[in-house]
Amino acid sequence: MRLEIRYSDLDPYGHVNNAVYLAYFEQVRLGYWRSLADLAGIEKLEAGDIPGARYVMAETSLRFKAPVFFGDALHGAATVPWVGNRSFAMNFELRTGESFETGELACEGSAAHVFFDPVKDGVQPRPDWFLQAVATLEGRPEGDFAPPER
Repeated sequence: MRLEIRYSDLDPYGHVNNAVYLAYFEQVRLGYWRSLADLAGIEKLEAGDIPGARYVMAETSLRFKAPVFFGDALHGAATVPWVGNRSFAMNFELRTGESFETGELACEGSAAHVFFDPVKDGVQPRPDWFLQAVATLEGRPEGDFAPPER
């Protein structure tokens, strides 16, 4: 997806402040979730989340590769490398240039998410439809999403 760089995103040196990259990842994640909702036939989102599939972030990391400046064309994408019984991960890339496919890598990162029930204030199992929707969206078989061994 194409991301907007706002003047308020900049630091005193004229490039995007490091703290803003997580907000860009969040925009990409929400776009991914909207696609999952469409595949699952879910029309109404709750605060950007799919009902019954709320989650919290357990861990995130960023690796900066090149600065991003005001006026750059910025594109972001996400993939899901694994899905567990109660959690999943996402990998992100932000690229500058005319398109995501031809752009220069500016930042890459990852995040681990845990399915969470805010009413019960606890971890919950992944929704039944989640793995199938992710596999369809990614164009990969469900068996490719096994979580890493610990």
